Amino acid sequence: MLSQVPENLDRAWIAITADPRCRDDVSRQHRLKFDLRTVKIDGLELEQWQYEVTGGGRIWYAIDDAQRVVWITQAGTGHPRQTDKRRR
Repeated sequence: MLSQVPENLDRAWIAITADPRCRDDVSRQHRLKFDLRTVKIDGLELEQWQYEVTGGGRIWYAIDDAQRVVWITQAGTGHPRQTDKRRR
């Protein structure tokens, strides 16, 4: 992403680190649904969110409030296939 869309990636990083639960633009930044809503990291179940960097490129991240950390769980330039089907 850095080599393809550096400006978009910079905007994404600023948005994610400034307010990881921001709902100002839900088309770009929102919590994932169904079984992707949460992810386990170090034994903790954390909320998992997505930021749309480009039409296909996404950053998935988990919010750890206790440690005040945002964990990047997935990042890529192509649309993640896990969200193509309705998941329960």
